[in-house]
Amino acid sequence: MIKVLTKKNNMDNQVEKNKAICKVFFDELFNQKNIDAIDKFVDSSVTIQNPFPGQRSGADGYRDISQIYNLAFPDLKISFNNIIGDGDKVTCHFTLEGTHKDVFMNVPATGIKVKYDLVYILKFSNEKITGHWSLEDSLSVLQQIGAVSI
Repeated sequence: MIKVLTKKNNMDNQVEKNKAICKVFFDELFNQKNIDAIDKFVDSSVTIQNPFPGQRSGADGYRDISQIYNLAFPDLKISFNNIIGDGDKVTCHFTLEGTHKDVFMNVPATGIKVKYDLVYILKFSNEKITGHWSLEDSLSVLQQIGAVSI
C-alpha cells in the first residue's frame, strides 16, 4: 500500500517534530544544564517577545536566562505537563522545581525549595526556534523565597 502524503500530513509531521524538539531542547537546557542546546535548537536571531529584565536579544537571551536560573537554582528540574502544537507554533507547559541557592531578582539565597509553572509559546522555522513568548509565575517564586507577601 502506498501512503499519499498530503499537505496536512506533512504539516502534522512537522508539528510533531517541533514538539519533539521542544521536549529535547528544554530537557537538555534545564535538566542536563547543556547550554550548547541553544546553538542546536535556537535561531541566532530568535525574537523574544517579553524578555526578562536585562535579557539580551536573540539566542544570547536564552543564554542569559539559562545562566540566571542555573546560578540561582542549580538543582532546577523541569517536568513537562503539556506540549501542544498547531502550525508553526508549539506551546509548552512546565513545572519547575529547584532550591534557591544564589541571588534571584535581587533576592539573596534563601535555601528554600520552590515549585512553579511556566508556559512558553515557541514559533519554529526550519526546525529552529525563531519566536518566543512566555508566561511565568514570577510572583509565586518571589512569594516562596520570601521576597514578597500578599
